[in-house]
Amino acid sequence: MFERILIPLDGSEIAEMAVPYGEELGIRLGSELILYHVHGQEKQELEHMHQAYLDKVAQTIKQTVRKGEAKDIKIKVTTKVESGEPAESICNLVSKNNVDLILMAAVSASGLKIGKMLGSVTDHVCHTVPVPVMLIRPQDAQRTAKKQKLISDILIPLDGSILSKLALPVGEELANKLKIPINLYQMAHFIHPYGGESTPFADYQKLTEAEEEKVRAEMTGLERELKEQGFTATWDVTSGTDAADEIIKTSRLVDADLIIMSTHGRSGLGHWVLGSVAEKVLRYGEISLLLVNARAS
Repeated sequence: MFERILIPLDGSEIAEMAVPYGEELGIRLGSELILYHVHGQEKQELEHMHQAYLDKVAQTIKQTVRKGEAKDIKIKVTTKVESGEPAESICNLVSKNNVDLILMAAVSASGLKIGKMLGSVTDHVCHTVPVPVMLIRPQDAQRTAKKQKLISDILIPLDGSILSKLALPVGEELANKLKIPINLYQMAHFIHPYGGESTPFADYQKLTEAEEEKVRAEMTGLERELKEQGFTATWDVTSGTDAADEIIKTSRLVDADLIIMSTHGRSGLGHWVLGSVAEKVLRYGEISLLLVNARAS
């Protein structure tokens, strides 16, 4: 599924936090890693220095792999330096080179962590490319660095729609190749009176309980299907009104290292607008995030 992984690098330590994830995926998935640097036209005369930088990172990756557990595995690493505007150049490279995954740090060009404002390059890439994008948060990279595996538990949020399930094949591929469990999550909508005014014709507590029972049945069915395929799978359901907040809370509870969710799809009445939920998780979440664009499918 991920034969070619693009890792944009700008020479900063923060951007390089994505490199160990590339190493792990390259080893386990057999992927080619493409190290990519874009510089402004005014720095054309320094292109040889940018190329030397990428060559050094590539050599370090190969040496790290040889020293690790996978000594017999040869990882393919290629480099590419171009002049241009970073976001546009990344998107063009994806379309012309059959890139299957973009792996990059979730920070702005100034190195600021994502919060209320998303970095311009990251923002443009996430909203433009038709391939999955894995965003590594610097604070999460420091936490997972203490673990034997950078990705040891994944969380896949769903909403009952076909579009949300586009994240499942990606999660299954990673779980299979990385030998890790799958945690499923779905929020049962808390049913409450519109405008805060109840009517004598509805028992909102019973409606909420019925919604939660329905969601639990869906999760039980998905868990069974995954286990029949040989996966280790668990699920969690909570009731709430803000899906993004519930996803972020659940990611902490299950100690997930990666959230995998689909984007840019509107599900049925009463479900999430997946784009807005993913956007909030992207901006306010605390762990790395893999966004699966519906256009990629």
